[in-house]
Amino acid sequence: MLEARNLGKSFGRTTALTDVSLTVAAGEIVAVTGPSGAGKSTVLHCLAGVVRPESGEVVLDGRRIDTLPEAELTRLRRESFGVVFQSGELVPELTAAENVALPMLFNRHGRPEAMTAAAQWLDRLEVSDCAGRRTGELSGGQRQRVAVARALVTGPRVVFADEPTGALDTIGGEQVMNALIGTARAGRTAVVLVTHDNRVAAYADREIVLRDGAVLAGVPR
Repeated sequence: MLEARNLGKSFGRTTALTDVSLTVAAGEIVAVTGPSGAGKSTVLHCLAGVVRPESGEVVLDGRRIDTLPEAELTRLRRESFGVVFQSGELVPELTAAENVALPMLFNRHGRPEAMTAAAQWLDRLEVSDCAGRRTGELSGGQRQRVAVARALVTGPRVVFADEPTGALDTIGGEQVMNALIGTARAGRTAVVLVTHDNRVAAYADREIVLRDGAVLAGVPR
């Protein structure tokens, strides 16, 4: 469904990616691992259309997306992708429910419909009691569950998760991963998961190991 073909990317004089290729099937959980600076987040950003590679291609359902005009790429990200950031990246002025509803509002759904969907997802992720609270009132694990709900509320084809448990303790991390992976599998949503934690990578069907901006190995789990 999603494919990176020979991706290359540099930032100034620093080479981030060198000839990186990988594939992600529908409903598959793929972990991208490797040491700090290996290029993990850059790969994720290229696949998600946030960063354009300097060479190579990103293909979704047989269609090249890295060369799309920015307006079309933005629409694709809104409609087909969900993102879970390491620190959640929630809007502090909004309640948990309003944060989850945002992607639907951006996609021009009515507010009642968006808020109903947000409430349903918060309930599925067992944080419905947080719906009316602002993010500063939530624990780290609660914030990440809200972020997962926000990433999944539009029914995306692919969820990109960048170190989603990096700021959490072991129990909180397990709760977030169980919520993310369980919900994604139920909906046949593919997940590209960036992590340096072997315990988090163990949730994946397959592991792609990067080192110095290149694919070192692909390992089924």
